[in-house]
Amino acid sequence: MGSAFYLYFIYKRSSQTKIIKEVLKLVIVADYIFTTPSVAIQLITGIWLSYIMGILSSKWFVVVIISSIIIFGLWVRAVYLQINMKKQLENQDEITPQFHKMMKEWFFLGVPAFLGSIFLFYLMVYKPFF
Repeated sequence: MGSAFYLYFIYKRSSQTKIIKEVLKLVIVADYIFTTPSVAIQLITGIWLSYIMGILSSKWFVVVIISSIIIFGLWVRAVYLQINMKKQLENQDEITPQFHKMMKEWFFLGVPAFLGSIFLFYLMVYKPFF
């Protein structure tokens, strides 16, 4: 969330392609270093813990897995857009209408992904319909 915050606000407040490109590079690095491992570790340990607890066939587990898959799909698309936006800035060194379109899509993918992450947190802490 933090890196997305910086990218979005630098995009909205600056028209300097160089600055946007540098922040975009850092967001991509942050996704590789922090988000990717945490997603993998959370999934593996969550399935393992659910197996140990004997709840792999519970309604709660199904809701968690379906929610996780949806959030993961949104995130993968957002990462794809980030990489394409970075490539576009490297090739054209200007903010094009296509870049604006990708940024808008990236933002609107982030909103449900973030809300979905909060929902997952709720499921993990309160375990409704457990």
